Amino acid sequence: MTHLKLNEAFVDDLLAFLKLRRRQPSVEYLDALIGSFIRKVPWESVFRIIKRNAMAATADCPRFPREVLSDAMKFGGGGTCFEINYAFFALLNVLGYEGYMTLNDMGDEQACHAAIVIFFNDQKYLVDVSVPFPRPYAFFPEATVYQYTPWLNFTIKPMGENCYEITRAPHARPTIFTFNDVPISEEDFEAAIEADYLPTGYFLNRVVINKMLGERAWLFNSATQPYMLESFNHDGKHEIPLNPETLVESLAERYRMPAEKISAALSLVLANEAQETR
Repeated sequence: MTHLKLNEAFVDDLLAFLKLRRRQPSVEYLDALIGSFIRKVPWESVFRIIKRNAMAATADCPRFPREVLSDAMKFGGGGTCFEINYAFFALLNVLGYEGYMTLNDMGDEQACHAAIVIFFNDQKYLVDVSVPFPRPYAFFPEATVYQYTPWLNFTIKPMGENCYEITRAPHARPTIFTFNDVPISEEDFEAAIEADYLPTGYFLNRVVINKMLGERAWLFNSATQPYMLESFNHDGKHEIPLNPETLVESLAERYRMPAEKISAALSLVLANEAQETR
């Protein structure tokens, strides 16, 4: 048994949160779902850091779709790429879309990034609400796809059988990930979510928050000093310095997340860093 299914009443609440109505599946509706979701549900590590600290057993740590989406509605929370893409896929399943999860590579790191493939009218679409992609992108095994948006330009380039290079521009880190168009079963994907809470898991040692605010994403990473918000668009890189004395309040206001949650996660990260330097 997996944690992919959501009940109808919960989905009604979620759609109300997204300010959308139920409609028949279409690419246009998928576009609307993505556009709302990425402005409401951030890619972030705050809630997973708190959850990891609260649970003794790794098996009790995973945040599956209902928990991720409940935290989004209650607190403005989100999750890592594994968590929020799986949560969004759960929503799409209830709404009648068909597809599968994938595990993808970043540089030398393998199976470290999650993304969704959706089928519609005999066409595959790549969906990723964690980067985030602002819309679903059709892709083809023998043609490079160029997607122009008001925020950034994205490219999906075939690199071999079921393998694509995903890039963005202009950006200081243009290569996003290597997309492996290989279906991952629900059981295996949930095992990957659990494994991400082991000591080797990602973003347990830093607070990261990335969210679409208006027409572009703004990133906070506690490992970047001095503290700042960072964003890229067609005009280049933008930075907003953050005062360490008012850091928590600034992040809470910017990302609409409870200050006490952000403060707790930052404190845990700093405590772990202090322990490691002893």
